[in-house]
Amino acid sequence: MINFIEDSRILFMKNKKGIFLAHLQAEHGWITEDKEILKLANEQGWTVAHIQAWQGWTTEDKEILKLADNWGQTVAYVQAWHGWKTEDKEILKLVDNWGWTVAHEQVKHGWTTEDREILKLADNWGRIVAHEQIVRGWKTENKEILKLADEQGWTVAHLQAEKGWITEDKETLKLVNKQGWTVAHEQAKRGWKTEDKEILEWKDNNGKTVETIQLEYLL
Repeated sequence: MINFIEDSRILFMKNKKGIFLAHLQAEHGWITEDKEILKLANEQGWTVAHIQAWQGWTTEDKEILKLADNWGQTVAYVQAWHGWKTEDKEILKLVDNWGWTVAHEQVKHGWTTEDREILKLADNWGRIVAHEQIVRGWKTENKEILKLADEQGWTVAHLQAEKGWITEDKETLKLVNKQGWTVAHEQAKRGWKTEDKEILEWKDNNGKTVETIQLEYLL
């Protein structure tokens, strides 16, 4: 059994490598609720709170949840990585250097939201929270959300169609990614059929029409 030190004067001390004693103790399972100690950070910005969260400890203190390391990863992110969830929009919007939010991370662990503001949050590659929810089975009929796209132009509607969802809404069917691939193309690839001549003539960047795709996937 480790005999942990609780004297804050000693916990604030660093070893020859510049590491706080509080960090070393936290790495071995020691837990503190002292906010000043929780904020102690190493050269990478990794705090005592980060270390504790990595080992399963959680807090609802917003000041602590917002503590971020040099890569922008917050204590809230670490908690979410371990399955913790919050509905606090300010915390959900916390973002790392790659644009990945706490909301994105929560979705990976089964959480969903219908909040449009949160659904629109995008990482640096345009991957929105709605995209993350769809690949895990969530669906929407909201046309504003269906139009949201990543940097390749792949919309929420494209992703839903890829998962077997069908729409007859022409405005949605016409949504196109950077390869000229429409939602209608994606639905046709999944066995959907239409007799609308205008839709059948839509072409992707390789000249493939929706009609061509329909025929290819009928064979």
